[in-house]
Amino acid sequence: MNSDLGELNKPRESQNNRPNILVVDDTPDNVRLLSSVLTNNGYRVCKALKGDMALTVCKNALPDLILLDVMMPGMDGYEVCKSLKQQESTRQIPVIFLSALNEVEDKVKAFEAGGVDYISKPFQEAEVLSRVQTHLKLRQLQINLQEKNLCLEQEIKDRQNAQRSLEMSEAKNRALVNAIPDVMFRIGEDGFFLDYRSPSLKSLEDIADDNPENQPGNALQKSQYFTQNIFPISESLAADSSFVGKHINEVLSNDLAIWIMHYVQQTLLTSKLQLAEYIQRDKNQERWVSYEVRYVKSGPSEVLAIARDISSRKQADAAKLQAEAIMRHQKQKIEQALKDLQEAQVQLVQNEKMVGLGQLVAGIAHEINNPVNFIYGNISHVQSATSSLVKLLEIYQQEHPPNEKVREVMEELDFDFLTDDLRKMITSIAAGADRINEIVLSLRKFSLMDEAGVKKVDIHENLDTTLILLKHRFKITDEQEIELIKEYGEIPPVLCYPGELNQVFFNLFNNAIDVLKDILPDRLKAQEANPNAPEFIPSIQISTELTEHQTLLIRIKDNGPGISESGRSRLFDPFFTTKPVGKGRGLGLSISYQIVVQKHGGQLSCNSTPGQGAEFVIELPLVQSTVDPLGAV
Repeated sequence: MNSDLGELNKPRESQNNRPNILVVDDTPDNVRLLSSVLTNNGYRVCKALKGDMALTVCKNALPDLILLDVMMPGMDGYEVCKSLKQQESTRQIPVIFLSALNEVEDKVKAFEAGGVDYISKPFQEAEVLSRVQTHLKLRQLQINLQEKNLCLEQEIKDRQNAQRSLEMSEAKNRALVNAIPDVMFRIGEDGFFLDYRSPSLKSLEDIADDNPENQPGNALQKSQYFTQNIFPISESLAADSSFVGKHINEVLSNDLAIWIMHYVQQTLLTSKLQLAEYIQRDKNQERWVSYEVRYVKSGPSEVLAIARDISSRKQADAAKLQAEAIMRHQKQKIEQALKDLQEAQVQLVQNEKMVGLGQLVAGIAHEINNPVNFIYGNISHVQSATSSLVKLLEIYQQEHPPNEKVREVMEELDFDFLTDDLRKMITSIAAGADRINEIVLSLRKFSLMDEAGVKKVDIHENLDTTLILLKHRFKITDEQEIELIKEYGEIPPVLCYPGELNQVFFNLFNNAIDVLKDILPDRLKAQEANPNAPEFIPSIQISTELTEHQTLLIRIKDNGPGISESGRSRLFDPFFTTKPVGKGRGLGLSISYQIVVQKHGGQLSCNSTPGQGAEFVIELPLVQSTVDPLGAV
């Protein structure tokens, strides 16, 4: 049957076009005559003059019918027919023999070879057409019958498979239901029990194994025991009576019956699953037991309810909640201890930094101050003496003209240039001494070694002092320097801890300079690659203003790459840094945050969009408490 299906599924031109008939005869006149008759009647014709040629034609294109001559040189018609019937692809093709042999044994031999009909020569045109048409119809009916048989066999197989699947599904469902250790019942909207199922013996044995105290003797006793634990049966109903057909009020207590009917009505009204729980004493009144009931609409006016003991789950949930509460408490204690430890570490680092900075600045100021004072104090005398000597030489030159040897020396030394350059050098030395004196003064103001505690200061002066110390860092390359933009507002003196506030300014300026130095090479390469791009000028903008809430806002903004949202969320955490490994310890901003927020009662925040720079905003109250909650830093 599978071979027939394979044959039917093969593409054949006759299935979409005119029938194809193969004419095999060694007489060309017969072939031409038959071809003409068949073609004129709407058939397509293939021709073969020998038996082996006919077999080749059948391999290339299967005909719908073959008109085969018996007497041919080489392979005769009987041999050709037998060969066709031996091959799977050509076995079903009808063969009509054409022969001048009219003996009965010749016709019998033709039918034994596999032929379906026999036409004697000389043949009549009408007879040939009639028999061809008849056998083509028979062939088509045969094909249709085979197709229907195949479809019927497939349908039978599908139904058998569906039946097996249904039986397997039913078996699984039965096994699943029997494995459920729950009480299940159907109840109508009028409150009558329609069906009731107690747990199976196997599931009850599992329950009994979990509860060694409960070991009823047989399945009926186990079912009654389990049922009475789930539902407190009314005393008026015998323990072994069937629930089916009885009203819920006859079986259960009034409170439980009202509770169940409420959920039955809700399920029928909403057509949605209803989940409910209830608690009651166990049969022996020794402990509280929790039960869960699921209500599902199982018909237009009935509900399926599944009741399960969830005491173990409730106990496990309670134990889990208790364990989670303990873990949360322990986690909070650990996090607080870690936070305290980090703050203590930051405080120690800050103390060490401030002590070290004070000692360093004190030493630098002391070592530089004395020679600078000597130079700065004597520079005016040097200027006066130099001017007097130059004036004396000029008068002496006028009163006593130099001889030839003196003139040669004066020309060699370029006396006029030398006197002018000497005055300029002394002026430059004086300017350098002023600069050194200014730096020493800035160092003393930055660390405020000669001040302590809370003082009123001019914040602008503190900002400028910090910028003086960092001025050498503003020059990134010989051609490129960071542009400094100041937008100072009118602000009053602020009561604060000046030395520690200078440390905050120093950290913020230093971070901004580091960022701009890091990105400058990439920006310059991008400009070289795209000359039409706007020129990148690294800049730091400082602005101050007084708010309506009588607080001072200090904004320090750069035009660097900005900070991502994930980075901003941890920016002020101790030991967190966005710099590469080895370039930062992650303490600068954490220390700054403690100084601004905890020390001064202010706010320190960061506003940044990736690609558009970062802005740090310091908000300080104008008046500080004279008591330092953290102690001196």
